[in-house]
Amino acid sequence: MPGEPLITFGIPAYNRPEMLAETLASIAAQTTGADYEVVVCDDGGLPSTAAAVAKYPADRFRYIRNEPRRGPVANWNECIRQARGKWMMVLHEDDTLYPWYLDAVVPRLRDGLAAVCTRVVQGETPPPLSRPADLTTVRPYLPVHFIKSSFTPFPGVLFPRELALRLGGFDVRHGPLADYEFWYRLNCAGAVDVVRCVAAFYRRNPEQWTARTWPNMLRQVHLLRRQVAIDQLGRRSLALWLARFYSGRDARAYSRRFPEKPAILARTLRFRRIPLSFLPSGWVWRVLQIVARQSKLKVEV
Repeated sequence: MPGEPLITFGIPAYNRPEMLAETLASIAAQTTGADYEVVVCDDGGLPSTAAAVAKYPADRFRYIRNEPRRGPVANWNECIRQARGKWMMVLHEDDTLYPWYLDAVVPRLRDGLAAVCTRVVQGETPPPLSRPADLTTVRPYLPVHFIKSSFTPFPGVLFPRELALRLGGFDVRHGPLADYEFWYRLNCAGAVDVVRCVAAFYRRNPEQWTARTWPNMLRQVHLLRRQVAIDQLGRRSLALWLARFYSGRDARAYSRRFPEKPAILARTLRFRRIPLSFLPSGWVWRVLQIVARQSKLKVEV
């Protein structure tokens, strides 16, 4: 085996070889010369999954079949365990990177950085995009910002492998929200840079895990928001208001997207009745930034 690469792309695969082929191709199309490896941890075992990986050089693209199967979140952690790079990414087999992704993030890599990511475009298929003129504009993300949301959807997050191992990886108890909770712990452990260009694609489809389990996610994400707010602000009334405000926004979005009306949705929609719930989310984001600054947290507005 060659020496330790700079970056590992860990791909947790499960019986979607056609999409995996697109993901692998998007990595192979990177325009930077950065040293990387690809590790596919297969939880399904279709021969066509192994065949998709075998089309690429074996010294850079590795295929590992899990025995026994791990399950989704545990397979994300398997990718971390199998990685050899100093930096790594868990990239789902239905997501892709644009050719300039590494050009945007590699210059940001440094000691003390807990993660670097780019903006992400979402949809059913990757839209054709031109290379952005600006790959250098960066904004920091702070733990307190997780009251609103994570710094980006799943694809495109690069983090130090050793830090991920030290933090214990993704917590399987959080199910499809394990990424949100893990990104928060990463952000508490060090700086996070968000490169302001779009360089990754996050696929949305009716069969994905989040679309099947969204009622439980609605409850879990509110509890996470609530804990983050209390941890970071130390002002219980404001913390609870912010958590309820953003969870109410989530509930309204889910009510528009899905026909089901479970009890948890009705309860969470009541957050729309809290004082000042009519405020635009952009105004509340501005308030959150001001609160962060007053709490002696450095934030770029």
